[in-house]
Amino acid sequence: MKRSLIILFLVVLTQLFVGCYETDDGTFTEPITIYEKIGGTWELSKITEVDEIAVASSLKPDAINLTNYFDFKSFSITLNVDENFEPTTFEVGGNAPELFLKNGYWELSNPFPNTNATSVKIRLFADESKSEPVDELSIMALPGRRATLDFNLTRVADGIPFVTYEYALKLQD
Repeated sequence: MKRSLIILFLVVLTQLFVGCYETDDGTFTEPITIYEKIGGTWELSKITEVDEIAVASSLKPDAINLTNYFDFKSFSITLNVDENFEPTTFEVGGNAPELFLKNGYWELSNPFPNTNATSVKIRLFADESKSEPVDELSIMALPGRRATLDFNLTRVADGIPFVTYEYALKLQD
């Protein structure tokens, strides 16, 4: 009995060491980037304007839903990526007021979610060399099971945020 237990123990121990050195399928797969998740055309579901001064002062109302005003329902944004999922150009469609560039070039501040719980930024550029950012959109929610993307555009004067536009978007069919 004791001898059988020793043999069984050695077999299990051997399997543990052998199993640790084999990969599941023998190939390495690159991790999925945010570029792969957000590339495409996104249609507006909702846009909210938040008065940051009212929020800081605990005044009401501090936000207003703009979705049904100023033709915001027609807003869409296309974030183009190449065959390697590298960012190329973007284009805003619809007749909504221009809160940021209508077209240009884009990139992310980080191709993966930040580990320090800060939001990844979509940097918008007017020039192809991406030398001077024009605007930054803060990603608040990434597509997962549902094909939704949320980002914020905050306007700042003298280092103080005064208005934020919260966009909720869905992937165009």
